[in-house]
Amino acid sequence: MSDQNTKNRILEAASRVFCGKGFKATTVRDICAEADANVAAINYHFGDKRKLYIQVLKSWMDGMFKDADRLNGITKTSTLEERLRAYIYGELRALCTYDDPEKIKKSKIRLLFEEYVSEDCDPELFKCHEEIDGELLTPIIRELLTPIEDEEILRQAHMAASGVLVHHFLGIIHYPEGEIESKEKLEFMADFYTTFILGSLKAIKEKYHAQ
Repeated sequence: MSDQNTKNRILEAASRVFCGKGFKATTVRDICAEADANVAAINYHFGDKRKLYIQVLKSWMDGMFKDADRLNGITKTSTLEERLRAYIYGELRALCTYDDPEKIKKSKIRLLFEEYVSEDCDPELFKCHEEIDGELLTPIIRELLTPIEDEEILRQAHMAASGVLVHHFLGIIHYPEGEIESKEKLEFMADFYTTFILGSLKAIKEKYHAQ
């Protein structure tokens, strides 16, 4: 078996074990048993448990981005509202449980947030989301708030808009009612948050453009 096959097998096995037990409770021996590999193979391909964990989290992030098309249905003629809704819809796809009865995505989200707030968080891990935010959400907010040009207001508006979605992600960790258990609820939540954020941006524009 090739080195790449062994590396992939370890990564897939580690993903299952970390998802079920978390980082601290997982041992290298647990991963070895799940992957049918030895400690030397893990050290060779990943260095140590922490580095392997980061690679697992990165694979989760990559998977979520592939599953969440934030430009679904968007064309050159799409309105700002349609672009905003597509972005929100894509973000919320990561919360859906109707296609994830074992709620694996929920466990992954919890561990990703734990890593995000940890003191030794790898900043590169979440850079991909920051870049997509900058490419898709920031231009929408800037256009919706035109003619406001104050960078501090624009930055705070961006943080507030994305923060609403982050809060929902955090909420489902402890409150199951926040889970999206049907396609109908996904559509409802996308509409709700689009309306909420649009209303908030309208109020910001009216307040700060008048000053």
